[in-house]
Amino acid sequence: MERNESGGTRGRAVRSPLPPSLTDSTGFLLGWVATHASEAFADALAGVGLTAHQLGVLTLLTDGPQKQARLSEQLEVFQPVMVTLINELESAGFVHRAPHPQDRRALEIHLEPAGAERLARAGVALAAATEKIFGGLTAGDRDHLHRILLQMVQQFDAHQES
Repeated sequence: MERNESGGTRGRAVRSPLPPSLTDSTGFLLGWVATHASEAFADALAGVGLTAHQLGVLTLLTDGPQKQARLSEQLEVFQPVMVTLINELESAGFVHRAPHPQDRRALEIHLEPAGAERLARAGVALAAATEKIFGGLTAGDRDHLHRILLQMVQQFDAHQES
């Protein structure tokens, strides 16, 4: 049996490469898994020549062109960072800027076919990384973990707004 933070037990025994003094902490385990998962996803994206933020921009553009400022808001990155991201993606031929049809002060970002193709390649690479990370979990466990993570995101979002 695995001990939990209050000294009780949790489900079945699970072998860990970490000592029990560390695995007793849910927060530590979440941080450890998050670090390793982030590295695996970053490596998968690097293999197709993208960063996480670039992937975010390309993904958001699959729904159609968007104002550069709106992309910045959705990805929660400062406007100067978004300018750099768009510059990189435009240089690679993945997106192009155009004047916004209704707002002369704004730029609209459009996904190019090469960007859509790179996004598809990233999807394949990320699916393989996802399997590497979550392959030991049942489909039910994956769904449960996903729901818990969404609840945590909503909790953090609610705390940021207050």
